[in-house]
Amino acid sequence: MRGLLRGTLYCALWYGSVMAGFLFIACPMLPLLFFSPSKFRKCNDFLFSCWELYSTALLKVFGVKIVVSGDHISPDESAILVMNHRTRVDWNFLWAAMYQACLPSVATHRLKFVLKDPIRHIPGPGWIMQMNGFLYITRRWEEDQNRLSRTLNYLVALDRRSQLLIFPEGTDLTKGSKEKSDRYALKHMLPEYSFTLHPKTTGFSYLVHHLQQANYLDSVYDLTIAYPDYVPQSELDLIKGKMPQEVHFHIKRIPSSDMPTHDASLRRWLEKRWYSKEEVLKEFYEKKSFSTEIWPLTNILPLHVALGFWSILTGAAVVLLIISPLFQLWALILSTFFIVLSFFSTGFNQLEMGWYWRWSAHFLKQKHRL
Repeated sequence: MRGLLRGTLYCALWYGSVMAGFLFIACPMLPLLFFSPSKFRKCNDFLFSCWELYSTALLKVFGVKIVVSGDHISPDESAILVMNHRTRVDWNFLWAAMYQACLPSVATHRLKFVLKDPIRHIPGPGWIMQMNGFLYITRRWEEDQNRLSRTLNYLVALDRRSQLLIFPEGTDLTKGSKEKSDRYALKHMLPEYSFTLHPKTTGFSYLVHHLQQANYLDSVYDLTIAYPDYVPQSELDLIKGKMPQEVHFHIKRIPSSDMPTHDASLRRWLEKRWYSKEEVLKEFYEKKSFSTEIWPLTNILPLHVALGFWSILTGAAVVLLIISPLFQLWALILSTFFIVLSFFSTGFNQLEMGWYWRWSAHFLKQKHRL
């Protein structure tokens, strides 16, 4: 019972903070999009990075230690991040790892995930990730290629040097997904993996090659996540209070100049990285640590500030939803709008990009007239 109460409180604070940010800050910023898409994108990126501090602080409060080793991540780079997908909740710990990995820099990173399309429909988190420009894919390559291309071109046009995370395995490691991976390995005469799944290479190759052609790729980061004690397989484990005591991340930076430039070579490169990752994880689970220097968490003041700010904001949202008919109406209108948007369009981020290109064409036309 104690674990359930602990887990429920953690998830309630986490989810409540997302909804509070959505209602109090993100949606009131929407009019800015019509006047300056670039400023709207900067403000939204900053808002999300501030919220990530709260997610990081909550893990610390609830006793989850994030251990980061290897290379630092530069928040000012345009980069592709690849990571093994051990569980459904890896992303929840990744934000904390990103904060630690980017220290001692004070700049905020601009991490965006490549996710399965159904995730954008989740009330609250799915909506705010749409507004933050996350990339959603359908597993239909023609449509996915168009979505990825539009998003990458948009980031390049805005000169937003972001970090794009992709899970090349496509799904988390479970008994069922491992069986499929083993069948794939047998069919293609590849080794069977115990700690990872064989990666899908199409999306990774396209992302890297597209940014290379735009001369907009600074580096690729290979992230490896591992759980030395308990592995929470799903969100239900978190609700039950079944959290790991530690989550370890190892980071390897590969400069863009060291990356191949052809599709086939990029695919082989990723497959080789995954073979090496399997060996690294095998060693990790024997020693319960990565055999490299650990980067300490040196700046906790922003976490304290975020913990206070977002907790107060979450409490205010709960109170207003109970006592204020006007705030209830505001929440209902916004929720309805995003539900309709999610089901009858490809998402807010696609509308944002469409508006940007129309906005840019309009101002370019005005400039030529002058």
